[in-house]
Amino acid sequence: MEKSIEFNKIEKFLTDLDTISDKLSEAMIVDKINRFIQKEFEQKPPNTILWEQLAFAFIEDYPKDESNWGTYFGPMATFSNKEGQIIEYPSISEITPEIIHYWEQRTQESKHHILKARYSNLVWDFSEKIIGKKPHYSFAQIYVDSVIEIACKDLHEYEIDTIQKLMRALSLALAINDKDRIEKLKDVIINYEKKIAEDDKPGLWGFSYELLVRDKKISLSDTEENEIITTLEHRFKNLLKRENIWAAQRATELLVDYYKRKGETEKIKNFLLSLGNMIEKKAEKASALVGIAWLEGLYHFYLQHGLKSEADKLSIKIIELGEKGTSEFKKIETSIEISKKELDEFLNTLIEGDIETVLGRIALYYIPKKGDVVKQLKDLSQSAPLSFLFTRKIQDHRGRVIATVGPLEEDLDGNIIRQISQNMSFSAFFLRDTIKILINKFSLNTESIVSYLLASPIFEEERRDFLIKGIKAYLDDDFLVALHILIPQIEASIRNLAEKIGAPILKPSRLGGFHYKNLDDLLTDENIIDVLGEDMCLYLRTLLTDPRGWNLRNNICHGISPIETFNQIAADRVFHVLLCLALVKEEKDR
Repeated sequence: MEKSIEFNKIEKFLTDLDTISDKLSEAMIVDKINRFIQKEFEQKPPNTILWEQLAFAFIEDYPKDESNWGTYFGPMATFSNKEGQIIEYPSISEITPEIIHYWEQRTQESKHHILKARYSNLVWDFSEKIIGKKPHYSFAQIYVDSVIEIACKDLHEYEIDTIQKLMRALSLALAINDKDRIEKLKDVIINYEKKIAEDDKPGLWGFSYELLVRDKKISLSDTEENEIITTLEHRFKNLLKRENIWAAQRATELLVDYYKRKGETEKIKNFLLSLGNMIEKKAEKASALVGIAWLEGLYHFYLQHGLKSEADKLSIKIIELGEKGTSEFKKIETSIEISKKELDEFLNTLIEGDIETVLGRIALYYIPKKGDVVKQLKDLSQSAPLSFLFTRKIQDHRGRVIATVGPLEEDLDGNIIRQISQNMSFSAFFLRDTIKILINKFSLNTESIVSYLLASPIFEEERRDFLIKGIKAYLDDDFLVALHILIPQIEASIRNLAEKIGAPILKPSRLGGFHYKNLDDLLTDENIIDVLGEDMCLYLRTLLTDPRGWNLRNNICHGISPIETFNQIAADRVFHVLLCLALVKEEKDR
């Protein structure tokens, strides 16, 4: 008796779903099922209603590279449990042959086309995986017919989901080679785009071209093809007038793709330049930083489509705008209060002991630890999550974008280097005081420092004069000279280290000879990392060779750095690196 009551409740609920006249979505159906289960079933709900819940919880058009199911549908969510196992909801492992047969039955029984489309699509997608047998072609036909009704009668709450279903329906009609349904879908797709398209919403137009013109398996009449292209060209002109960059770029991409297939290069160039003229004019009226972003996008767009000379001209405008943009930067300052007593205690601890011990301790102390930085990033991302959700652009002193750092989950390495770079700036004050007290305590001078460095086998005696002139300039606060001399000595010492441990230091040149590997190549060599350690190599790259960090070596050696770069802070870091490299000893000397 109790089971009969439960069955009647479920039957009435499903009948009510079938007769909903308002627009529906799968998410709304899941919500209705969940609320029905909570209201009607205190104990374990019957299987049938759980199978309904499962049916509408799957996500359509799931990215193939994010699931190993090999299916159109995928899980709504994935997460790790305490044991580190990946949990999927819903999971393909929950589907049984009995559930497949239930969905087959529901495909035949249900009347609402959104329900009918979902059940038939599930059967088509999962049957072979679960029961080892391909589904009957009629399920594909039912799906196509249901989607046609959804589009024609505007049954779905979201137009973008209907577009997705039309795409799926066309692929199924092609898979079963159903010419009548392919012809119907052609008309439905064209008419649906006419119905929902809005110029400023590029996601709601262009799909007629992508599904029908671009796909060589679809046969269009000249009239049908011309109508789609003419509509696109008209929309492109409207978007130029309205100065909608992103929508105009999408229209351009579609038209360029079409005329590339036709081999009409002059038309392609005209579309690209028309878009470019609009963006350039709009960039002139915008703030410099916004304008740079627009022009950079256009620059890459030009290169992508072979307009190199136009891209070169644009790069000059980007540089000019970048210089203007630096005036828009706002200085952000923060202060940390440390008592003199605390500072003195900290410094006294660092310089306690004989000179060899102190130099080694200072060298090791100021090397950033990758593990600590990863933990710091984790803590920061929890306290200020928005800061780590977006891509950040790094600009030089002229406003030129030199690198980007992506969201934390996508670009951990970039975020590590950026955080180390910031930490180095914060700790510069402590490093300065440490070096000053170190020099005073042990009465260090040019000769004693150079002698200490040359005790390491990676500093060659033949480079003594370079080291003397560089260290003397550093001690005399002539940082312009010191940095120009000492940074190349660091590179020479790393290259010398590579030779001593048998790591390759040469790479072929395009002229048939060999080049020395650059410093960044050496610092990413596993042999060098084994000797210096991962933390030290990461530190050196952040300071010297990575544009996401300080990049001192590349900026100074290539004549990019402004005069302000040659300061005490940069020189202290270079001096610290020399102390670190001096710790490298021959194994027999240990």
